[in-house]
Amino acid sequence: MERSSVLEILRIGHEILKSGTPELHDRVHALGMMFYGASEHDRQASQLAAAMLGVPLVDLSWSDAGAKSSRLLLEEVRMASKAVDLLVTCFSESETFGDGYEVSRGFSSASDVPVVNVADDILGWQSALTHLLGFEERRGDLSGRQLVVSWGFGSSFSRPTTAHSLVLGGLMVGANVRIVSPPEFSLMNRIRSKATKQASDLGLTFEQLHEFDGALAGADAIFASNWLRLDDYNHPERHWASAKEYQDWCITPDNLPQDCIFSTEPPLQPELLYSPAMVEDPRNITSGWLSRRAITLAASTLHSLR
Repeated sequence: MERSSVLEILRIGHEILKSGTPELHDRVHALGMMFYGASEHDRQASQLAAAMLGVPLVDLSWSDAGAKSSRLLLEEVRMASKAVDLLVTCFSESETFGDGYEVSRGFSSASDVPVVNVADDILGWQSALTHLLGFEERRGDLSGRQLVVSWGFGSSFSRPTTAHSLVLGGLMVGANVRIVSPPEFSLMNRIRSKATKQASDLGLTFEQLHEFDGALAGADAIFASNWLRLDDYNHPERHWASAKEYQDWCITPDNLPQDCIFSTEPPLQPELLYSPAMVEDPRNITSGWLSRRAITLAASTLHSLR
């Protein structure tokens, strides 16, 4: 995603938080949802966003995309685009790593209408923008602030898609970014390389730490997630034993800096990833994640239609 789009979507998101969502039913007759490998929260947020905009959402999702060629998938996107005013897409391939990303890259050129891509198997821009919107809502402009993207101990592993996009998006809004993760649970080399160049171009700092003790010091905003190891992408259940070495990677009121904001996303793990005491801590903005996720998608839709 381009930096200009990130900044504009966040700007529209703040407008929605302040003034509500303009309805589009007078000039947009339907939005189409084409999902493969999406989470239930992706679907819920899409339905909520469409309701905010006052526009029907038609489910055109694949049930058998794994058996189809990329060429056929793009032809089906083209056909669907002729029936709606905008497509909300997600293509995450569970059997391979990166194929969903490659297929998703062709959706915009195949479609006759704007496309908002929720996520693929490498990037998760909608969720990343959701966290940035929440951080900005509470802390204001993130320029010069310290954003920490941290691995955390948990029993349910997720793909590091949100972490990937949040690292890049945090730099785009002017934050200094720090990754905190065990060596075994690092992010993709291509994401770290891109972030290093981006930080240099923007005059920001980007660093990676592999020790949890003291790694949260000076943070203004922290996102934590229990992401899986990239070298065994299809079998997250195998990582439990190695992850147990890092049971102390847990966010608590004591290790969270005083004025720092904390956010994570489903699946929630309040006794592992963050302590039960963090559930009611006012610095934890996770309870508003689904609402902000819908607002972010509505803002992305408005940006794309404009």
